Amino acid sequence: MGARRSWKSAVVLVGCVAVMLVIAACAGFWNTPVQFGKLIVGAVQVMGTTGTVLVSVADMPDGGLGAIQFGTVGNEAITFTNIDAASIKVEGKNGFVVLAQAFAGGTGALIAAGCDGVVGGEILKFTFTVTGAHPTLIVTKAKVKLVSETNAFITTWELSSTAYYAR
Repeated sequence: MGARRSWKSAVVLVGCVAVMLVIAACAGFWNTPVQFGKLIVGAVQVMGTTGTVLVSVADMPDGGLGAIQFGTVGNEAITFTNIDAASIKVEGKNGFVVLAQAFAGGTGALIAAGCDGVVGGEILKFTFTVTGAHPTLIVTKAKVKLVSETNAFITTWELSSTAYYAR
């Protein structure tokens, strides 16, 4: 009778330890790290002689992205190859409007703003004429400034080229 009670106590003890381990393992999922906002510059998509690049955001803080600046004239944030600079047109998406743009000699600068913050989704669409094989459009993160809908600079964000699709 005493051995049976010891055996049952051991099973209960092992069961309690197992439950505690499961709870401890699940607690790691609740302590997820803070997500930084992401600026996503898509790959150049070519159809015939026309190319497009979509620029999107994800997980933007403080009410979403309210404005973006891709460098300045003389300190451009955008570089490109095998793209006709004179043909570049930039269309705002999700309420964003292009306020100023300058593209020449393989570099470019752009400023765009929106009326409402965009937390996630497309904000810009570049359309251009492709002049050679393997066109590229690259953004230099250090030259980009993001402003939230609350008129504060967004200083912690990531630049990504991972495909991101929003509806």
